[in-house]
Amino acid sequence: MVTKNKRLTILSEAEQFALYGLPDFDYNQRMQYLFFTDSELSLALSRPEISSQVYCALQIGYFKAKYAFFKFSWEDAEEDVTFIVSRYFKDQAFIPHTITKHEYYTQRNIIAKFFGYRPWAAIYLTQLTKKITQIVRRDVTTGFIVTELITYLNENKIIRPGYTILQTIISKAISTERTRLFGLITKILSESVRNELQQLLVREDNLSGLAALKQDAKHFGYRQMVLERKKYTTLEPIYRIANTHLSDFGISLQNINYYASLANFYSIYDLRRLEPPEQSYLYLLCYAWMRYRQITDNLIDATSYHMKRLEDEVKVKTNKSFFLEQVKRQEVETTKVGRLLLIYVDDEITDITPFGSIRQRAFSIMPKETLKITGQRLSEKQTSKLSLFWKTVDDVANRACIHLRPNYMILNFSSKTSDNPWIKALAWIKSIFSKHQRLSQQPITDCPKGTIPKSLRSYLLMFDESGNPTGVHANRYEFWIYKQIRKRLKSGDIYLDDSIQYRCFFDELVSLKEKASVISQLDIPWFKQPLDVQLTYLSDELHHQWQSFNSELSQGKLKHLKYDLKKKKLTWSRPKANNDNPRQDKFYDQISCCDVGDVLHFVNDQCHFLSALKPLQPRYAKPLSDQDSLIAAIIAQAMNHGNFTMAQISDIPYHVIETVYQQYLRMASLQSANDYISNEIAKLPIFPHYSFDLGIFYGSVDGQKFGVERTTVKARHSRKYFGRGKGVVAYTLLCNHVPLQCWIIGAHEFEAHHVFDIWYHNTSDIVLTSITGDMHSVNKANFAIMHWFGPRFEPRFTNLQDQLKHIYCTGDLAQYEKNLILPTGQIDLQVIMDEKDNIDQIVATLGLKEMTQSTLIRKLCTYTQPNPTRRAIFEFDKLIRSIYTLQYLRDPQLQRNVHRSQNRIEAYHQLRSTIAQVGGKKELTGRTDIEIEISNQCARLVANAIIYYNSAILSKLLVKYEADSNQNILNLIKRISPVSWRNIHLNGHYTFKKSGKTINLDEIVAELVLK
Repeated sequence: MVTKNKRLTILSEAEQFALYGLPDFDYNQRMQYLFFTDSELSLALSRPEISSQVYCALQIGYFKAKYAFFKFSWEDAEEDVTFIVSRYFKDQAFIPHTITKHEYYTQRNIIAKFFGYRPWAAIYLTQLTKKITQIVRRDVTTGFIVTELITYLNENKIIRPGYTILQTIISKAISTERTRLFGLITKILSESVRNELQQLLVREDNLSGLAALKQDAKHFGYRQMVLERKKYTTLEPIYRIANTHLSDFGISLQNINYYASLANFYSIYDLRRLEPPEQSYLYLLCYAWMRYRQITDNLIDATSYHMKRLEDEVKVKTNKSFFLEQVKRQEVETTKVGRLLLIYVDDEITDITPFGSIRQRAFSIMPKETLKITGQRLSEKQTSKLSLFWKTVDDVANRACIHLRPNYMILNFSSKTSDNPWIKALAWIKSIFSKHQRLSQQPITDCPKGTIPKSLRSYLLMFDESGNPTGVHANRYEFWIYKQIRKRLKSGDIYLDDSIQYRCFFDELVSLKEKASVISQLDIPWFKQPLDVQLTYLSDELHHQWQSFNSELSQGKLKHLKYDLKKKKLTWSRPKANNDNPRQDKFYDQISCCDVGDVLHFVNDQCHFLSALKPLQPRYAKPLSDQDSLIAAIIAQAMNHGNFTMAQISDIPYHVIETVYQQYLRMASLQSANDYISNEIAKLPIFPHYSFDLGIFYGSVDGQKFGVERTTVKARHSRKYFGRGKGVVAYTLLCNHVPLQCWIIGAHEFEAHHVFDIWYHNTSDIVLTSITGDMHSVNKANFAIMHWFGPRFEPRFTNLQDQLKHIYCTGDLAQYEKNLILPTGQIDLQVIMDEKDNIDQIVATLGLKEMTQSTLIRKLCTYTQPNPTRRAIFEFDKLIRSIYTLQYLRDPQLQRNVHRSQNRIEAYHQLRSTIAQVGGKKELTGRTDIEIEISNQCARLVANAIIYYNSAILSKLLVKYEADSNQNILNLIKRISPVSWRNIHLNGHYTFKKSGKTINLDEIVAELVLK
């Protein structure tokens, strides 16, 4: 009989082994951890006899690797024992003897004391409990708690307790936190609020209220927005309660998102059965808070979308009408009009000629009616373009009422100034419509002042016979107010407090005083040196780059650059990448093909990535025994099959795949599974050889367009990529062929706004030193932001002449007058110094993940140019960009590295495209944004597994030929990319239930012939 584990499962089996398992060293790790200093060796030799000395040496090495102690037999550490004896005891006869219990604990104490560590003891329990209490307030997920806890123990040099103790401490902390929250909910929530929350779980017409709220809008059409407004109205009373009390609960934004995700993923049935009921109330409150803000953003996006469409349509129609008016005026028969005019200067016609004769002559040139029409047309005053504009607004007024008015009527806008005229005007319009009155019937004195410019009075107002204004022109004034609200919302003058993307910029910045203790723990280079020191160093570096560039260009040392003195133009020989495709294809053609399911099984045996796919609540969770169904569900999403089609073309029933999909495939768990594979690839012998330079890891970013099976508000049109359909962008961060991150952004979003976010949210163990990208990754702040946090931002430039316009200097422009290439301008360092406090606040906010880079850049760019904070950041960006551009121009190797880094992500995109198109089109499957994200993560997981499989083969070959010292073959192996699928069956009938046969790398490598 199997006993059920009643403790909270805080780590997967692979994570437990990483922390508590006996180290399994390879040769390089033995050279690192089992190489002892004189003092470490003296400590080992201080033990009484050779067995104790060798055992102590092993414990020292293991402690350096994991900061923990282990009980092990000599057989468990046979290879490590052989290594130590051959290196440090080669002149002595070693006969292993079991050490005593007293000797074991004595060694533990002296080793811990030697390294300055304290063994775990019950006296640290209070200290640790206090720390965990703070941690769970920030993030209640077990993975984050364990990571923070281990970091805290290492910083304080306390040896971590056993896994069971860790389980108990964390379980108790989470339980205490939930008890605290449940108590607050019991105390605060009234019976009426509880009933409202319960109503969300009541099933009506086969759809509960919560299920209806979970439905994502598919587009910005009228019917979809009606449903969004209905959700908005339903959630508003619950949101107001949540917004009032969640801050009192002391719940971080991260935890609100976590609890909201539980309400989103739990079924209605599960939420009704949760005990105590306060648990479901907590999840629903957090979900209502988050969902209300999401819907607010959807409504704003919809109004912006329709407003822009109407404005564009009005502009086009106005221009067309104006053009037609011009054409009508020019349609007059100019030749005949000219002949008519010549009659008046004809010398043959005397002054006494009867006028009737002249008229008859005129009618012979142009008939009477035609002449009358032409004269009237030429006599009329030309209709102005502005007048045509407002006439066109009248034509689209009905659509504005349908698409814009309902959204503006329910949204609550705010402003920095209490007497903002546009907010007042909107409130006035709301009050009139709420009374079911007409806007045109209101007295002009009620119209808020300052909303009608003098130049538009004749178009926006109605007048009596005396020329006095009697009221506003309803359709036009309403359109005008909506247009101004949108304009000022974009500029930041108007904002919404109950929003995610459209909140006031300064409300989102953290307080440096309140967060000082947390910020001090963040490893952000910007805070490590005084700003004046940084600016002095960077200014000197920029001046040095200018001098070196001009000197090398003048002397002809830059062979890849040529300067034409006559045309004063710089030409550039771009680096060319080696074409290794034929050699790579020949290599993979030798490998016998295997099914993609077998590859995933093999990779799981090596990386244990399936252990990361846990159900929502890890407590009482049983380990997944049926790996086949989980792999089938992953492939179904990755290859655009869908669960139903996968059941038809595989040996796994539909209900099994669907159950696994619902329970195990989530964004967080799929991200962890990908990290497992990424981290294991980094441990393979071949991985260091993927780097261009020793110890430098280039990460590349780029977006890839994918269509969507079912449209959502994030999916947009792009005829070039999606034809008549809609799609999204999978934005990827790649390093050494390994996709470290990939998330979905809208096809209309600027990729450069996500460069920092995708790097900063990298959760793998691979630490990047440089980030490359194409020109879509460049904006006016990315060089500055990446410099603040450490990594170099190194985009690939395509047009050299354009980049010369973005090179500045910090000194006087006069000192560069004799340069062949001149600076564009001088950087204002003083404005950077003056805005240091505001920049510090922005850096801290980004570091604490309280704001995304995309939100920061979008709001900064909406400020007016004189804004000092915006100007300071952009000036600092010019400084870093100028230094990099000059380095890029001078260094051909840097250009090649950046070029190769971007080529790698293009190769990865080909693999991702192939995986997506197995099921048909290049699409991502899913009905909602979350399901589309899951489909994308599953595809990345399959791609990651293929890359691991190929890297493992290359690693086997590398080790084999390193032993033979065959340098030519080694160079060939190092140049072969692991991003290939020629040796893998991606399509066909999937059979997951095998007879037990697995992939054997030794057999595969034995068949390969390299020349």
